[in-house]
Amino acid sequence: MILQLASSRVSPSELYDQSYVIQDPQKLAETIKQALSPLKLNKTGAGDHTQQVPRDIASLEDRLFEARASCKIKTAAVAMYLPSEWRSRFFSQLDDLMDAENWEDDDTPITEASFATLLRMLLLIWPVRRPGLGATSEGHIIATWSIEKDRLTIECLPGDRIRWVVNKYIEGNRESAAGDIPLTRLNAVLAPYDPECWFVDAS
Repeated sequence: MILQLASSRVSPSELYDQSYVIQDPQKLAETIKQALSPLKLNKTGAGDHTQQVPRDIASLEDRLFEARASCKIKTAAVAMYLPSEWRSRFFSQLDDLMDAENWEDDDTPITEASFATLLRMLLLIWPVRRPGLGATSEGHIIATWSIEKDRLTIECLPGDRIRWVVNKYIEGNRESAAGDIPLTRLNAVLAPYDPECWFVDAS
């Protein structure tokens, strides 16, 4: 099963301020490494060193609560690199995505490893337009961008790997491509498809 939510547009007034562009790649890498390290949560959403409740004991609602809190804390840890309005709406998307009504009991909530790959991807491509968010029953988060008939879908896998699918019309002809690659290859493989149309164009 795949859960899918509509993508979100931003207005030109919400474009990134240049102050969010990272000038020191090494500092950014160190910050990301610290921010995305494994985190245990208690019911208040605060980090602690307690053992996570086993899947066969915790209710689906509890597991989704833990996953949602973990995702938000990890995002907040790199918040200085994300505009506040973008981040606020992104949090709302996470709330919608992990609403228990959208899930089955045997589904796996978004995993830390998958969400860490998503955050690293967002910091790599710096999209002005937030992606639509979805999830697989295995707990992998999915990011999608759509412009009319053109669509980019990326499944975030553990260990900084991604599965990507592109459907794009070029001079009236539909082209499709897909792959399973390391995250660091994403910009290169998308380059022939003018990815700015998904990430930058907010019109």
